Amino acid sequence: MELFLPHGPLGGRVASIASKSQLQRLLLCAALADRETVVHGASDAADVQAMCRCLRALGARVTADGKALRVQPVTEQAHGAADCGESGATLRFLLPVAAALGRETTFRLHGRLPQRPLGPLWEALEAHGVRLSRPAPGELLCAGRLENGRFLLPGDVSSQFFSGLLFALPLLSGPSELRAATPPESAGYIAMTLAALRRFGIVTEPLPDGWAVPGGQRYRSPGAVRAEGDWSNAAFWLAAGALSRPVTVTGLQAESGQGDRVILEDLRRFGAEVEQNADAVTVRPAPLHGCSLDVRSTPDLAPPLALLAACAAGTTRITGAARLRYKESDRLASIAAALRALGADVRDLPDGLEIAGGRLTGGTVDACGDHRIAMLAAIASARCDVRLRGAECVEKSDPHFWQTLAGLRSGTEESR
Repeated sequence: MELFLPHGPLGGRVASIASKSQLQRLLLCAALADRETVVHGASDAADVQAMCRCLRALGARVTADGKALRVQPVTEQAHGAADCGESGATLRFLLPVAAALGRETTFRLHGRLPQRPLGPLWEALEAHGVRLSRPAPGELLCAGRLENGRFLLPGDVSSQFFSGLLFALPLLSGPSELRAATPPESAGYIAMTLAALRRFGIVTEPLPDGWAVPGGQRYRSPGAVRAEGDWSNAAFWLAAGALSRPVTVTGLQAESGQGDRVILEDLRRFGAEVEQNADAVTVRPAPLHGCSLDVRSTPDLAPPLALLAACAAGTTRITGAARLRYKESDRLASIAAALRALGADVRDLPDGLEIAGGRLTGGTVDACGDHRIAMLAAIASARCDVRLRGAECVEKSDPHFWQTLAGLRSGTEESR
């Protein structure tokens, strides 16, 4: 899908969508629980639907009920292949869980997912009784049963490896240790996993370099849980507030455990005006200036931060972003290409980007199949004309993105 987004102001109110990262975790815990759980905050994002689809394949029952999802736990009866779509979290979470359940499962992978890093998790699983193979292109077969013991993973590849094992290890008969050979990056996402586990009664014990996980635990449903508003998605709308007219995003918890809430600190560093209360944030435009930003713990913020940098006075350095090369696209290269297409001066760094701020002149952006690149281009239309190719990829995280953008173009409140 190709869209022409003419230069025009963006401003108004946005109701935040449910956090897809939190939803995926809560749905998985619910599927492993002892009774039905109602998960409030239903989402038709492709990544959330991938998790629902794969949980059904493992034997859970997941049904939509208005703005909630009802989850009946997994049974002994599996229901065919688990289609992960392009969701890396779905694959990396459920691969260890299927192995812990002793459930032989074929996972189907689409887009760039077959090329995204899996080696360290693969090796850890095979060292503990699991047999993995690729029987056909785009397929991954998991067989055998996961055995408890000591697991060691690098911390600089994917936090999702740790989360997947944290979900799986409590199901094993004996105790395990999960250790990080190097400090885990995106630690906020592991904290989100630990928080979800606690809500379902699972105990982990912190170690200096990881966690001790007692075996023989049972996931116990709290009956109902609610997903928070999504700070990662909100970051784009808040960036629009810094670039154009005031934007208020509602439904964002000030005390959220989501790492991407640091977008507020980053916006202030650029010079934007930020006002926060218990469940809403308002950002107002102000003269922006370049700064240095390390996104090692919050890589999903790199696209909106890079756009702000391109519109700020002076030079901005974004570092700690090497892992972005293994997202839905080589996201570092895609960000640079998008901004250059719009007239920005961007220099590649070994682990990030250096962006000389100035005036965007407009141009044609290829989303490269990456939802966050499409969102970057959309918000850039507050400063210049943008022609966007591949606009449909926003469905991965926010199928209603274009409707919300239209609401901000008209300056009206957007209901979700």
